[in-house]
Amino acid sequence: MNPENAKLTRENYAEINDVTRKNSFFSNKSYFKGLSVDEANEKYWNTIKNIKLNEYKKEKLSYINLIKELNDSTQKEALLKSFIRTETIKRINQEFESNRMFYIESQDPEKQLFGKKYEEVLKRDNIDDNCDDLIKEKFMQFKLDKEKIKYYDKNNLLWIRMPHILKKWYKLNPKQNSSFDIPDDWLKEYFLKKAPYYTNTECKIMQERALKNFDNNIKYFNSLNSKDFNTEINNFLINYPTFEVVDDLKKYANISGVYVMILDEYKQLYIGISRCKQGIKGRIQAHWQSIKPLDKLIWGSPEYSILSIDSFRAYDTTRILVEPHPEFGEMVLNENGTPKKRNFLGISCNVRNADEYLASKEFKLIKNAFSQKYLCNRCHGGGRSMENAVASLQGHELCEESKTQLEATKKNLHKLL
Repeated sequence: MNPENAKLTRENYAEINDVTRKNSFFSNKSYFKGLSVDEANEKYWNTIKNIKLNEYKKEKLSYINLIKELNDSTQKEALLKSFIRTETIKRINQEFESNRMFYIESQDPEKQLFGKKYEEVLKRDNIDDNCDDLIKEKFMQFKLDKEKIKYYDKNNLLWIRMPHILKKWYKLNPKQNSSFDIPDDWLKEYFLKKAPYYTNTECKIMQERALKNFDNNIKYFNSLNSKDFNTEINNFLINYPTFEVVDDLKKYANISGVYVMILDEYKQLYIGISRCKQGIKGRIQAHWQSIKPLDKLIWGSPEYSILSIDSFRAYDTTRILVEPHPEFGEMVLNENGTPKKRNFLGISCNVRNADEYLASKEFKLIKNAFSQKYLCNRCHGGGRSMENAVASLQGHELCEESKTQLEATKKNLHKLL
């Protein structure tokens, strides 16, 4: 449709326009449809202004009262005991919840087994000689966290109970770390983070991070070896003979299956599955036509974030391999005859016959079929929820800090949700 814009460039990546500046988490309300960016944000601000400002006033007053109570020696000890008890329980619950979310409910059998073993260790609150080193390491870190909480003092209490608005304000304005007088324009900018569209200031910040990541990725792609890349593709076709080379995408309209998109210029591959009624053809075209919002360009950190397949354009895809499954096209119905639904990456979609085969195949291929350096899949696939996607977060070694940043992120996966 637009040949001049059919390849990815630095100029057409991370553009700021009405589509890309949409807030992916808060802009899907029909209440704001038909309004311009400024009109929608202003309507949002007028709707929530008094509510949010009053909430902040209450939080601020409660925090000021807490400071006064802590300055009273008769109340300080009781407050600290209650705080430590609450934070300990919270940390224990968090460990159980993250273990369930990122291990027990994982699509990876090895992670599932690890999660079940670790759950038993958490329940009995100790380790023995039968525990492997990874479980011991994770449990000991958990014990250290609980031990630190025992020694929390007044400063820890004040920081944790501090209203988030104040934390943000103090971080940006360290010289005013005792002032509660935040300017009105700054408060408005803060609350507009949940508006239907991001403000100009926020867009420029996200664009700067995205372009830094883009430059890192291009440099990384240029460092990869084309010969080795093609060797992996040839080996794949030998090891997986059920895949065929696409000569006409129209043949795969309305057909479910697994597909591999090859981006030769960038020495990258993307493995995906199609369950939709448009089939493999429709799913691949959806990748080409997608316009990624600014808030979804980075998956984790700019130091390791993989460029999304949706950021590449039609002419960037030079080859396509598919394993078609026309027999999977029929939808699974409930007893009342309505299409059965499942949750996939936070989106409700129809379940189709043998759907589990496709999810399992995608997961196994992403994990085993190619070297990670050639994959632009941001997660392992085959998941049923956003938690599954976050749990299998992948990254590229774009710079010296990549490994350290990725490991740090994986230790705090819940923060990405």
